[in-house]
Amino acid sequence: MGRAAIGAEPKKGDVMKWVTSLLGSCFLLAVLAGCGGGSSTSTTPPPPHPPLPAGTELLYVGDNVGVIHGFGVDPGSGKLTPLPTVAVTNQAAAADVGLAADSGGMVLYATSAGLGGPNVTSFLVDLKTGNLTANAGQTLPVPPRKLAAAVGGGTSGSGCCVYVIPDPSANTAELFAFSINSFTGALTLAPNQPSTLLGVPHDIAIVPNGGWMGLTFDGSSGGEIDIVGRDPSTGALTFPPPPTSPASSGGDSPQGIRVTPDGNFVIVVNQGTSKVSVFSLDASTGALAAVPGSPFASGSAPGPVAIDPSGKFVFVGDTGGNSLSAYTIDSAGSLTPVPGTPIPLGDNAQPSSIAVDLQGKFVYVSIAPQEVAGFAVDPSTGALTPISGSPFSVGAVTRDMVFVPRSIQ
Repeated sequence: MGRAAIGAEPKKGDVMKWVTSLLGSCFLLAVLAGCGGGSSTSTTPPPPHPPLPAGTELLYVGDNVGVIHGFGVDPGSGKLTPLPTVAVTNQAAAADVGLAADSGGMVLYATSAGLGGPNVTSFLVDLKTGNLTANAGQTLPVPPRKLAAAVGGGTSGSGCCVYVIPDPSANTAELFAFSINSFTGALTLAPNQPSTLLGVPHDIAIVPNGGWMGLTFDGSSGGEIDIVGRDPSTGALTFPPPPTSPASSGGDSPQGIRVTPDGNFVIVVNQGTSKVSVFSLDASTGALAAVPGSPFASGSAPGPVAIDPSGKFVFVGDTGGNSLSAYTIDSAGSLTPVPGTPIPLGDNAQPSSIAVDLQGKFVYVSIAPQEVAGFAVDPSTGALTPISGSPFSVGAVTRDMVFVPRSIQ
């Protein structure tokens, strides 16, 4: 397929309508634990799990064999308590798991980078217990990997979009969009899929409440960023020509890409040159401009990146250096290393993803020895202190991680 427009998204309030409906009706929530009452559905509900203590946050960790591991995060200490695990798909399609969540806190989206069965699906999140209930999965003809969710706009009971890119092993320059059922969270592949990208993508990020997304890839002139326009109301995509897209990533082999919460800056890690690039974003055109001093030095071969909810701190996983770097980011987009970082994560840690809790109190890093390392974040300086009991065992090689907003206290 060409680089064509796609889909339409639900109105901003539609997701909350079905969230309210689900929370207010035991009949509709019979699939979720904790609501009580019988149900005629043939789906076996998750085993009973006691309600989580007030203030507990929900962290979900994907592994390399198609399974999602849930954890409750203690709001005071940051300690992780395991919750029930859920398979993304059948064993035939089990592989590296990608995760994303919507801002309403009721739906978790997941991929499993295998073929032979459904490999993209969504889960309703029981905010009382953290249990996950799967919707019917969708099947892509290529192994999927990274994904990003954008909820808002559109009409009636469905709209766009969850955007999915293939696993790099597929060597496929494509982007898939799924519409979201506003009442169930179920996914449906949008028309005219896939759209063609400028290169095989490594990661994807959507500008919060904005009209752009960026995808990193290895271009003919080095690392590049494919800039894609996105209509927040309809989900339709547009593809700006040069010089807006592609934009240079400021280094080689760009991997993780994230956008600051205010939408002003785009941050890209360049694994091949061990640099972190920061760009200012023109909200009207999508054009990127390197900020003064960019690219900034990082640890060896950085891969994943995350930004805290306040937009004050940037965290980078140094895959080659087995460490975690932290930076402060100022109003001009300049990065300054946080004293005491990078922090060693252990031999052969190879960090693959980073998640910051929704209060900005804790940061977690998935590391190769089947564990998640956790640190408390000083809100003033960004200094990191290991959480008691860290690293926490997952029991499988860890991949993507994501926090789900939890409004029930």
